[in-house]
Amino acid sequence: MLKMIVFDMDGLLVDSEALYKAGWLKVAAAHNIPLTAADLAGWSGQSLQVTTEKLIALMGSAQVVEQLRKEREIFISQQLAADKVQLKPYGKEVLTAARQQGLILALATSTFRKRGEAFLQALGIADFFDYVTFGDQVTRMKPDPEIYLTSLAKAGLRAEEAIAAEDSIAGATAATKAGLPVVLVPDQSVDSHYTAAEKADLNILLTGTSLKVLLDYLQKDAEGKED
Repeated sequence: MLKMIVFDMDGLLVDSEALYKAGWLKVAAAHNIPLTAADLAGWSGQSLQVTTEKLIALMGSAQVVEQLRKEREIFISQQLAADKVQLKPYGKEVLTAARQQGLILALATSTFRKRGEAFLQALGIADFFDYVTFGDQVTRMKPDPEIYLTSLAKAGLRAEEAIAAEDSIAGATAATKAGLPVVLVPDQSVDSHYTAAEKADLNILLTGTSLKVLLDYLQKDAEGKED
Protein backbone atom coordinates (compact mmCIF):
# COMPACT_ATOMS: atom_id res chain seq x y z
CA MET A 1 0.00 0.00 0.00
CA LEU A 2 1.37 3.38 -1.03
CA LYS A 3 1.98 5.63 1.98
CA MET A 4 4.63 8.10 0.83
CA ILE A 5 6.00 9.84 -2.26
CA VAL A 6 9.59 11.10 -2.17
CA PHE A 7 10.20 13.95 -4.61
CA ASP A 8 13.37 15.31 -6.11
CA MET A 9 13.38 19.11 -6.48
CA ASP A 10 15.55 20.58 -9.26
CA GLY A 11 14.33 19.70 -12.74
CA LEU A 12 11.30 17.85 -11.38
CA LEU A 13 9.29 20.21 -9.16
CA VAL A 14 11.31 23.36 -9.79
CA ASP A 15 12.29 24.59 -13.24
CA SER A 16 15.85 25.38 -12.22
CA GLU A 17 18.28 23.32 -14.28
CA ALA A 18 18.34 25.74 -17.22
CA LEU A 19 18.85 28.58 -14.72
CA TYR A 20 21.80 26.79 -13.13
CA LYS A 21 23.47 26.34 -16.51
CA ALA A 22 22.77 29.96 -17.49
CA GLY A 23 24.41 31.02 -14.24
CA TRP A 24 27.59 29.12 -14.99
CA LEU A 25 27.76 30.50 -18.52
CA LYS A 26 27.19 34.06 -17.30
CA VAL A 27 29.89 34.06 -14.63
CA ALA A 28 32.36 32.21 -16.86
CA ALA A 29 31.87 34.78 -19.63
CA ALA A 30 32.41 37.60 -17.13
CA HIS A 31 35.85 36.12 -16.41
CA ASN A 32 36.61 35.32 -20.06
CA ILE A 33 36.55 31.59 -19.36
CA PRO A 34 35.51 29.59 -22.47
CA LEU A 35 32.74 27.51 -20.89
CA THR A 36 30.00 26.33 -23.26
CA ALA A 37 26.55 24.76 -22.99
CA ALA A 38 28.06 21.58 -24.46
CA ASP A 39 30.49 21.46 -21.52
CA LEU A 40 27.55 21.44 -19.11
CA ALA A 41 25.45 18.90 -20.98
CA GLY A 42 24.41 15.91 -18.92
CA TRP A 43 25.25 17.45 -15.56
CA SER A 44 21.67 17.47 -14.24
CA GLY A 45 21.28 15.45 -11.05
CA GLN A 46 25.01 15.06 -10.48
CA SER A 47 26.54 15.76 -7.07
CA LEU A 48 28.46 18.87 -6.06
CA GLN A 49 31.65 16.83 -5.87
CA VAL A 50 31.27 15.48 -9.39
CA THR A 51 30.39 18.83 -10.97
CA THR A 52 33.20 20.55 -9.06
CA GLU A 53 35.73 18.05 -10.40
CA LYS A 54 34.47 18.64 -13.94
CA LEU A 55 34.64 22.42 -13.50
CA ILE A 56 38.18 22.25 -12.17
CA ALA A 57 39.16 20.22 -15.23
CA LEU A 58 37.63 22.89 -17.46
CA MET A 59 38.85 25.95 -15.54
CA GLY A 60 42.13 24.64 -14.20
CA SER A 61 41.80 25.83 -10.61
CA ALA A 62 39.69 24.99 -7.57
CA GLN A 63 40.03 28.62 -6.43
CA VAL A 64 38.57 29.92 -9.68
CA VAL A 65 35.70 27.44 -9.47
CA GLU A 66 34.93 28.50 -5.87
CA GLN A 67 34.89 32.19 -6.82
CA LEU A 68 32.62 31.57 -9.78
CA ARG A 69 30.35 29.38 -7.67
CA LYS A 70 29.86 32.30 -5.23
CA GLU A 71 29.05 34.65 -8.10
CA ARG A 72 26.62 32.10 -9.54
CA GLU A 73 24.79 31.84 -6.20
CA ILE A 74 24.30 35.60 -6.30
CA PHE A 75 22.88 35.29 -9.83
CA ILE A 76 20.50 32.52 -8.73
CA SER A 77 19.32 34.58 -5.73
CA GLN A 78 18.70 37.55 -8.01
CA GLN A 79 16.67 35.44 -10.41
CA LEU A 80 14.61 34.03 -7.54
CA ALA A 81 13.94 37.51 -6.17
CA ALA A 82 12.84 38.61 -9.64
CA ASP A 83 10.34 35.71 -9.85
CA LYS A 84 12.34 34.10 -12.62
CA VAL A 85 12.25 30.67 -10.93
CA GLN A 86 9.00 28.77 -11.45
CA LEU A 87 7.42 25.46 -10.57
CA LYS A 88 7.30 22.79 -13.23
CA PRO A 89 3.93 22.15 -14.90
CA TYR A 90 1.61 20.15 -12.61
CA GLY A 91 4.04 20.58 -9.70
CA LYS A 92 1.62 22.12 -7.21
CA GLU A 93 -1.27 20.06 -8.59
CA VAL A 94 0.49 16.76 -7.93
CA LEU A 95 1.53 17.82 -4.44
CA THR A 96 -2.04 18.89 -3.70
CA ALA A 97 -3.49 15.62 -5.02
CA ALA A 98 -1.04 13.56 -2.97
CA ARG A 99 -1.83 15.54 0.16
CA GLN A 100 -5.58 15.17 -0.42
CA GLN A 101 -5.10 11.41 -0.51
CA GLY A 102 -3.40 11.50 2.88
CA LEU A 103 0.01 10.50 1.56
CA ILE A 104 3.20 11.42 3.37
CA LEU A 105 5.34 13.73 1.25
CA ALA A 106 9.12 13.89 1.44
CA LEU A 107 11.74 15.85 -0.44
CA ALA A 108 15.14 14.33 -1.23
CA THR A 109 17.29 16.83 -3.10
CA SER A 110 21.00 17.18 -3.79
CA THR A 111 20.59 20.95 -3.46
CA PHE A 112 22.06 22.33 -0.25
CA ARG A 113 19.76 23.57 2.50
CA LYS A 114 20.20 27.35 2.14
CA ARG A 115 19.24 27.49 -1.53
CA GLY A 116 16.69 24.67 -1.25
CA GLU A 117 14.77 26.33 1.56
CA ALA A 118 14.76 29.62 -0.35
CA PHE A 119 13.24 27.89 -3.37
CA LEU A 120 10.59 26.05 -1.34
CA GLN A 121 9.50 29.18 0.49
CA ALA A 122 9.51 31.47 -2.55
CA LEU A 123 7.49 28.99 -4.62
CA GLY A 124 4.99 28.31 -1.84
CA ILE A 125 5.50 24.56 -1.51
CA ALA A 126 7.47 24.25 1.73
CA ASP A 127 4.41 23.33 3.79
CA PHE A 128 3.56 20.35 1.58
CA PHE A 129 6.47 18.29 2.88
CA ASP A 130 6.49 16.22 6.04
CA TYR A 131 10.18 15.39 5.69
CA VAL A 132 12.93 17.26 3.84
CA THR A 133 16.51 16.08 3.28
CA PHE A 134 19.02 18.35 1.54
CA GLY A 135 22.32 17.44 -0.06
CA ASP A 136 24.40 18.84 2.79
CA GLN A 137 22.51 16.67 5.28
CA VAL A 138 23.85 13.38 3.90
CA THR A 139 27.40 12.12 3.48
CA ARG A 140 26.94 10.47 0.08
CA MET A 141 25.09 12.06 -2.81
CA LYS A 142 22.93 10.53 -5.55
CA PRO A 143 23.32 8.01 -7.20
CA ASP A 144 24.11 6.63 -3.74
CA PRO A 145 20.83 5.62 -2.04
CA GLU A 146 21.60 7.34 1.29
CA ILE A 147 19.22 10.27 0.80
CA TYR A 148 16.31 7.93 0.00
CA LEU A 149 17.13 5.60 2.87
CA THR A 150 17.20 8.67 5.10
CA SER A 151 13.74 9.69 3.89
CA LEU A 152 12.36 6.24 4.63
CA ALA A 153 13.96 6.23 8.07
CA LYS A 154 12.49 9.64 8.93
CA ALA A 155 9.01 8.41 8.03
CA GLY A 156 9.48 4.99 9.62
CA LEU A 157 8.45 3.26 6.41
CA ARG A 158 9.69 0.38 4.27
CA ALA A 159 10.70 0.88 0.64
CA GLU A 160 7.64 -1.02 -0.59
CA GLU A 161 5.43 1.60 1.03
CA ALA A 162 6.86 4.49 -1.00
CA ILE A 163 7.62 5.64 -4.53
CA ALA A 164 10.12 8.19 -5.80
CA ALA A 165 9.68 10.92 -8.40
CA GLU A 166 12.86 11.90 -10.24
CA ASP A 167 14.03 13.65 -13.41
CA SER A 168 17.61 12.33 -13.63
CA ILE A 169 19.28 8.96 -14.04
CA ALA A 170 21.44 9.64 -10.99
CA GLY A 171 18.37 10.31 -8.86
CA ALA A 172 16.44 7.37 -10.26
CA THR A 173 19.44 5.13 -9.60
CA ALA A 174 19.57 6.31 -5.97
CA ALA A 175 15.88 5.55 -5.50
CA THR A 176 16.19 2.16 -7.19
CA LYS A 177 19.13 1.20 -4.97
CA ALA A 178 17.01 2.14 -1.94
CA GLY A 179 14.27 -0.20 -3.19
CA LEU A 180 11.75 2.40 -4.37
CA PRO A 181 9.85 2.26 -7.65
CA VAL A 182 10.50 5.42 -9.67
CA VAL A 183 8.30 7.82 -11.60
CA LEU A 184 10.84 9.19 -14.11
CA VAL A 185 10.09 12.56 -15.70
CA PRO A 186 13.12 13.74 -17.71
CA ASP A 187 13.58 17.51 -17.61
CA GLN A 188 12.29 18.88 -20.91
CA SER A 189 13.73 22.35 -20.28
CA VAL A 190 17.23 20.98 -20.82
CA ASP A 191 16.12 18.46 -23.42
CA SER A 192 16.82 15.40 -21.26
CA HIS A 193 16.21 12.10 -23.03
CA TYR A 194 17.38 8.76 -21.72
CA THR A 195 18.17 5.66 -23.72
CA ALA A 196 16.87 2.20 -23.00
CA ALA A 197 20.37 1.24 -21.89
CA GLU A 198 20.48 4.10 -19.36
CA LYS A 199 17.12 3.03 -17.93
CA ALA A 200 17.78 -0.72 -18.04
CA ASP A 201 18.69 -1.16 -14.37
CA LEU A 202 16.09 1.24 -12.98
CA ASN A 203 12.94 0.18 -11.15
CA ILE A 204 10.62 2.37 -13.23
CA LEU A 205 6.97 2.54 -12.28
CA LEU A 206 6.00 5.25 -14.75
CA THR A 207 7.69 7.62 -17.15
CA GLY A 208 6.42 10.73 -18.89
CA THR A 209 7.30 14.20 -20.13
CA SER A 210 5.66 16.05 -17.23
CA LEU A 211 4.34 15.44 -13.73
CA LYS A 212 0.91 14.92 -15.25
CA VAL A 213 1.87 11.25 -15.49
CA LEU A 214 2.06 11.08 -11.69
CA LEU A 215 -1.04 13.24 -11.24
CA ASP A 216 -3.04 10.90 -13.49
CA TYR A 217 -1.72 7.92 -11.54
CA LEU A 218 -2.83 9.42 -8.24
CA GLN A 219 -6.24 10.40 -9.56
CA LYS A 220 -6.80 6.94 -11.03
CA ASP A 221 -5.77 5.39 -7.72
CA ALA A 222 -8.22 7.66 -5.88
CA GLU A 223 -11.03 6.65 -8.22
CA GLY A 224 -10.20 2.99 -7.65
CA LYS A 225 -10.43 3.45 -3.89
CA GLU A 226 -13.82 5.14 -4.27
CA ASP A 227 -15.12 2.25 -6.36
